[in-house]
Amino acid sequence: MSDETQLLTALFMASTGLPDEARAEFKSSEAPPQKAWSHFLRVLADITHADSAELHLIENNRSVQSWQVGDDLGDADLTASDRMRTSRVYSQSDHPSALKSDLPLRAIRWRVATDAWGIITLKRRTDDFRAIDGQHLSNLLPYLAPAVRAWQSLNRERAQAELTHQICADLGAGWIVFTPTGQVTAMALGLAEQLGKVANIGLSGEGRLRLTPVAARDLRDALGAITNGNSGPHSVWLCSSPRVQMILSTQHHAGTMVLVGRIRHDVKASALPLSQIMVAFDLNRSEARLAAALCDGLSLSDAAQTLGWTIETTRSTSKQLFAHIGVRGQPGVVRAMQASAIWL
Repeated sequence: MSDETQLLTALFMASTGLPDEARAEFKSSEAPPQKAWSHFLRVLADITHADSAELHLIENNRSVQSWQVGDDLGDADLTASDRMRTSRVYSQSDHPSALKSDLPLRAIRWRVATDAWGIITLKRRTDDFRAIDGQHLSNLLPYLAPAVRAWQSLNRERAQAELTHQICADLGAGWIVFTPTGQVTAMALGLAEQLGKVANIGLSGEGRLRLTPVAARDLRDALGAITNGNSGPHSVWLCSSPRVQMILSTQHHAGTMVLVGRIRHDVKASALPLSQIMVAFDLNRSEARLAAALCDGLSLSDAAQTLGWTIETTRSTSKQLFAHIGVRGQPGVVRAMQASAIWL
C-alpha cells in the first residue's frame, strides 16, 4: 500500500470511526474521537518520520479540540493562525507568526467553516523534513475539510442517538432485531443489561433470548406466523413477573426488511429517587412515597401496609396528595405520574 493510500485510508477511518483492529492500539479509557484522530496522526507521523504530530480544530480563534501523538516538543502558538494561507505548507524557516519554532517543522491550515479551521503541525528534533513530507501534507488538503465535517456530523448524530437510547431505557423501552429463526442480530444500546437486571433474560451462545419455556414457545409462534405471511404486529410476553412485553412486526431497517421487536418492561415508581417526585409535583416526603406506591398499583390498604402506616394516616395523606396534584383519586395520580417526566 502506498504512503498516500495509507494516509487517505487513515483519514477516512478518522472521519467515520475506527475498526476494531485499530482500536486495539489505544487505551480503552481513551475516548473514541481521540482514538480516531490519534490513529490518523500516528500514520502521518510514521510516514513523514515526525517525532511529534498535532491536529487542532479552531473556532473563532479559539482551539476547541486538539490531538497530539509522539513526543511533547512544545505547544504551537495558534493565536494568529487565522493569518495562515490555506494552500501553503509552512516550515520553520517561514516563521509564520502562528507557528514560530526552533525545531524542524511542517504545517498546513484548512478551512472547515466560515470561522472555523484546522491546523496540522509536524515536528522533528534534529534533521529537517524531506520535500516529500511536505508533499504528503499538501496532498491531504482537499480531503481534510470534508473528513472533519463528516466526523463532526457523525459525532452529533451518535450523541443524539445515545441520548435517545438513554431516554428509552429510562422509560423501560427498547428494541431487538431478529432473524426469522429467532437469533438476535442487534439490540438497543444497554437493553441487554436492562433485561438481565430486570427479568434475568440473557442471550444464549447462539444469540437467542433465554426465556421460560412458555415465553420461548410464544416467541417461536410469533416468528412462525410472520414467516408464513402474517406480518403482525404480534404481542409476546417475554416475562410475566416482572412484566416484559414485546410487539413483534416486520419493518424496513437499514435498507432491508427485518423482524423488529419493540420491548417495554415494568418500571417501578418506587425505584425512583423520592426527590424527583417531590420536585415534579411539589410534594412532601410522605406524599411522594404514597404517590409512588399508588402509581405502582397498590390500593390504599396495600400502600398502608407497605409503608408501615395506619389506614387513617394513609387516607389523610392521600387527600393531601390528590389536592396537590389536582386529581380526584388514585387513577388520576397514576395518569399524572405516568404522563410526567419523573422517569427521565
